[in-house]
Amino acid sequence: MFYENHTTLEIIAQLMIATLFVGTLLINATTKVKQHADRMAAMNVPMPYVTLWAGFALQAVGGAMVAADWHTDIGAIILVVFTVLASAIFHRFWLMDDPLRRHMHLSILFSNIAVVGALLLLI
Repeated sequence: MFYENHTTLEIIAQLMIATLFVGTLLINATTKVKQHADRMAAMNVPMPYVTLWAGFALQAVGGAMVAADWHTDIGAIILVVFTVLASAIFHRFWLMDDPLRRHMHLSILFSNIAVVGALLLLI
């Protein structure tokens, strides 16, 4: 049975983690595809549309696995890989000239480190 041997707090936390990935996937895949692909192309990411949709697939599969508590460890590993790669592509704070943008991207990177920490707890 799903969520067997989980406390209520663990279930809520796991669903919150999954919601982060599934929620951002829904927003990005429906309203921000061109914007993200253009940013990726500007950063010389190979085949930006293919890479972007591969990232969306990782988000969908990993997020669904964590949400459903089905092979949660594998789903969490998928989401760790996605988070690390997405951070490396989109949050290159060291390339930002504007101090505010640099700070924003560094803050997002730190948040993503915390998300990876939460995912490691699911493994």
